[in-house]
Amino acid sequence: MDEYKTSLIIDLGMCLRVPYDGEGGDIMDVTGGTLRRLIRPLIPCGKPNYISPEILKSEEPFDGFTIDLWAAGVVLFIMLVGLPPWEFAREEDPRYRMITRGGLMRMLNSWQRPISPMAVDLIQSMLKEDPRERLSLCEVKDHPWVVAGEVNGSFPAEPDEAWRG
Repeated sequence: MDEYKTSLIIDLGMCLRVPYDGEGGDIMDVTGGTLRRLIRPLIPCGKPNYISPEILKSEEPFDGFTIDLWAAGVVLFIMLVGLPPWEFAREEDPRYRMITRGGLMRMLNSWQRPISPMAVDLIQSMLKEDPRERLSLCEVKDHPWVVAGEVNGSFPAEPDEAWRG
């Protein structure tokens, strides 16, 4: 981060292929009901907090763009809330279940880590369990929270480590 509060995020390395529809070379988006060229899973890899559920399962070919959007959603969560949402994106984790089922605002209120409803909507939309339901990069850029440039989070003076338990 520089003096202008600009962050540069790098190493979203799973997005390895340029997606084409095979017909006219147009870039396609999974939210439009089409599939990009998918990447065959080998082994789950990545940093634990950022790995998407489909990479953890490693059962089906995945879309590199949607898993990088997932990781960006986790990064945004950490930037606004001050801690990661979970250790692994697995059904066994109650925080994962709460977020993927639409309970992010309730969870943040219980943690006393308020963020705006628009920011909650953006994060919830980036952290959809089904990659076909996640926002695309264009949709993130057009989201009201991003367009408005609103940031209003408040952090406790001392970090509360109870979330780790």
